[in-house]
Amino acid sequence: MSAALAGGCHCGAVRYVARGEPLAAGHCQCSDCRRLSGTGHTSSVTVRLADLRVTGTPQGYTHATDSGNTLTRYFCGHCGAPLYSVNGTLPDRVNLRASSLDDPSRFHPQSVAWSDSAPAWDVMHPTLPRYPRGRPPPKP
Repeated sequence: MSAALAGGCHCGAVRYVARGEPLAAGHCQCSDCRRLSGTGHTSSVTVRLADLRVTGTPQGYTHATDSGNTLTRYFCGHCGAPLYSVNGTLPDRVNLRASSLDDPSRFHPQSVAWSDSAPAWDVMHPTLPRYPRGRPPPKP
């Protein structure tokens, strides 16, 4: 088993620890991720929701995604830092924002989702597999 992934918001009001093996890690270049990140993509590590422990009270925002699913994005209500998200079709999984990890070197991307939506200036590593209209299926 890998070491726990720990992270939190900018001001420290919300913290998390995820134990267990990551199920996936990657970038998403869909229009929602671009707008909500303020740049060309988001980067996240997927873990089982049952393995996540959160302290503090994150705020949530639920919306329909480009794929038609619902996604709830959680952030710190005090400093606004993005923390994690939960897809309505996979409620037992949570996507930790790589930017919220205490040790960002623990993020090892495996793919790029919604690559057909990428702005020309947001260039990903050329060896990463691309999924133009979504994400690869997660591990069971």
